[in-house]
Amino acid sequence: MQLLPLYMVAGFPPEFQILYFIFSLIIGLSGYNRKMGFWGYFFSSLLFTPVIGLLLVLVSEKTGSGKP
Repeated sequence: MQLLPLYMVAGFPPEFQILYFIFSLIIGLSGYNRKMGFWGYFFSSLLFTPVIGLLLVLVSEKTGSGKP
């Protein structure tokens, strides 16, 4: 479990931790209408990194709007 970025972030200054959380929140918001939704992208950004979360958002599909 020590290899996860979230564990490493806990040792950084509070300013860095706040930025990490804000970036993860932004990634979650950008994935709101995507396959995994807000919570899926938010937690994946927290658990891995916001960069990985952004890549997941970019490659995921948008949810269907009911149009064929």
